Amino acid sequence: MTNSPHDLSRTGTRTHVPARASPPSSLRSLPPATAGTIGGQVLASAGIVVQWLAEPALFPGFPPGLIYIGAAAVIVWVDRRTPWSPLAAVLLSLWITIGGLVGGQLAANLASANSALAAGNAVMLLGLASSSVAAGFAIRHNRRQRTAPLVKPLSARNPRRTAVWFAVAGMLADAIGDAAPEGLRWDGPGPAMFAVLALLVALVPGRFMPMLSVALSTAFIVGLLSNPESLAALTDPGDPVGFGGVVLQLAGLVTTVVAGSIAAVPRARRSSRGQTP
Repeated sequence: MTNSPHDLSRTGTRTHVPARASPPSSLRSLPPATAGTIGGQVLASAGIVVQWLAEPALFPGFPPGLIYIGAAAVIVWVDRRTPWSPLAAVLLSLWITIGGLVGGQLAANLASANSALAAGNAVMLLGLASSSVAAGFAIRHNRRQRTAPLVKPLSARNPRRTAVWFAVAGMLADAIGDAAPEGLRWDGPGPAMFAVLALLVALVPGRFMPMLSVALSTAFIVGLLSNPESLAALTDPGDPVGFGGVVLQLAGLVTTVVAGSIAAVPRARRSSRGQTP
């Protein structure tokens, strides 16, 4: 007599049902808040491009804001499963906005008689603001979706802990080198920002903080090497404080770029029975 389907379970015979493959991640599958965070950065970059076309003299070579915005979008995308990764978009948006306000350039551009320049600034601010608001909702969504606890950066469970230590040391070295020529004054944006960033990299779980440190360190390396004062100090060993400060900055920033890149490498997933660490 032919066995019925129910008899299969009695004899221990099981039919193999292939596991469904996870659909590939794409922009369409992103949560709306995360997509809005990235979309706001894209809108802000369009505003910077409009400014660049309207007044090329304001951006000799290349607009540095595009570097920050591009880094924010990439970080949010690459580390999109970490609850706090959208914070990178907020921090870099604040960096662009506050830097423009303190320098006075943002207010001047908004009031410029060049309508394209003013419109580009308005679009940039709209993109940064909308991205920051969406990032808040994205953080809330990510925290609700996350069930497993994140490994702390300096925990013994983190295989990249040594790289995190080097990245933190590099940022502190840069902060000291930046403050040294002015008698270790910490009132400038560079020393204070990198000291705070070092603390965040050491305490905040996820890969987005090391990636953020890499982006900012790269931008500051470019700024140092294109600054006539820094180049003059670097070629004048007769001024030990200025020379040592620039050398310490460069050494710290390069260390942060290398160590931060290593710290941002994802942990290997275990393929056995589909388990992950």
